[in-house]
Amino acid sequence: MNTLVLVGSMLILAFLGVPIVFAMLGASLLTIAIYRPFFPDEIFAQYFVAGVQNYPLLALGFFFLVGEWMNSGGITQRIVTFANSLVGHIRGGLAQTNIASSMMFAGISGSALADTAALGSVLIPSMKKSGYGAGFSAAVTQTSAVIGPIIPPSIPMIVFAFLAEVSIGQMFVAGILPGLLVGVGLMAVAYVISSRRGYPVSSQAGPGEIWRSFVSAIAALLAPVLIIGGVLGGVFTATEAGAVAALYAFVIGRFWLRELSWTGAARGLVRAATGTGQVLVILGAASLFAFLIAEFRVSQDIANLVFSISDRPWVFLLLLNVTLLIIGLFLENLPVMIIMVPIFYPIALELGIDPIHFGIVFVLTSLIGLCTPPIGILIYMSATLAGCRPEEVIRESLPFIAVLIGAVLVVTFVPAIALTLPELFFDRSQP
Repeated sequence: MNTLVLVGSMLILAFLGVPIVFAMLGASLLTIAIYRPFFPDEIFAQYFVAGVQNYPLLALGFFFLVGEWMNSGGITQRIVTFANSLVGHIRGGLAQTNIASSMMFAGISGSALADTAALGSVLIPSMKKSGYGAGFSAAVTQTSAVIGPIIPPSIPMIVFAFLAEVSIGQMFVAGILPGLLVGVGLMAVAYVISSRRGYPVSSQAGPGEIWRSFVSAIAALLAPVLIIGGVLGGVFTATEAGAVAALYAFVIGRFWLRELSWTGAARGLVRAATGTGQVLVILGAASLFAFLIAEFRVSQDIANLVFSISDRPWVFLLLLNVTLLIIGLFLENLPVMIIMVPIFYPIALELGIDPIHFGIVFVLTSLIGLCTPPIGILIYMSATLAGCRPEEVIRESLPFIAVLIGAVLVVTFVPAIALTLPELFFDRSQP
C-alpha cells in the first residue's frame, strides 16, 4: 500500500503534466503526511538539502558554462567547417557533416538540447538550401544530437554518477566508444537514404583546406582533449576538469577568437546558472523520493518480480531497455534517470552487472526519449528550426531511431564496448 501511494501518486501527477520536481515533492509530502508517525517533521528539509550538498555536482555548473561560452565564442561554425572538409564529399555531404559535427560538438556541450540549437541553426538552413528535405534535415539534427550526452563531457552521466555513487571520470571515458558507434551508425543510414534520394555531395577538400579548417577549429577540438586527458592523467578530477574547461572556454572565446563579448559571457553565466539550478532542484526532490523508496523497499519488491521472471543479467537488462523506452515516451531523460536509478541500480548490483556498464546502458537508452513522440523535445525544437511539421520530423527520424535502438542493444549485450577504456585507464577495483 505504501509503495502504491508513493509511486502511484508521483506517476499520476507526472502524466497529468505536473513538472517532475513537483510530482516527486507532492508524492513524497503525501506519503510523509499519511505515514507521519514513522517520519520526523524535519525529514523533508534534511533530505532535500542533502541531495544537493555533493562536491561532484559542482561539475554540472562548470560544464553548462563550457557549452554556453564555447557556443557564444564562435566555435560552432568552425566545427561545422572542419567537419565538412572531412566528410562533405561523402554521399549526403551535409547530413554527414551534421552528424560529424555533433560528434565533435559533444566534446564541448554535454547536452543534446545545446547540440540541436547550435548546430541546427547553422546546418538546417544550409541543408534545405542545398535540396535536402526539411523533415530529413531536422531528423538528422535531432537524432545526431543524442550523441552530445554520450561522448564526454556529459550532463546525464554526471547525474547518474551522483545517483549511483560511481566515478564521473569512468562514466565519461566509458561513453566514448558507444558515442562513436552511434555516430557511425547514423552516418551509414544517412548515406543509404541520401543515395536513394540523390542528395548532393560537396567537392572533396584538399589537404590545405582541411588543414586550415582544422587550425580554425583547434580551440574547440582541444577542449575534450583537455578534459579527458587531464582526468586520465590524474592531473585533476572530473569536477576540477569542469572548472579548468570553463576557464579555457572563456579565455579562448574572449581573448583568442575575440568573439565572446563581456555581455555574452554574462548571459552565458546566467543561462548556465539557470540550467544548473533546475537540475539541482530536481536532484533535491529526488533525494527525498529515493529515501522513501529505500524505506518502503520498493527496489526489493521489483527485484522479486524480476527474479520471478529470470535471474539472468541479460534478461534484466533487456527488461530495463524496454521499460526505459516506454517511459521515455512520456518523460524526459533526466527525470527518468532520477526516478528509476534508485529503483533499478540495486537490482543490477545484486545480479553482478558492472556499475559503469549499467550506467552507460541506462543513459544511452533514456536519451532516445528525447527524439521520440509524443514528448520528445528535440522533435519540436528541430521542427521549429526547419520550419516544418513535427509529423514530418517523426517520420524521417524512424530509420535513425532504429539505429539508436540497435546501438543500445549492442552496448547492452557487448559490455566490452563500454568497459574497455575504463579498464584500460582506471583501477576498476574502485568504481
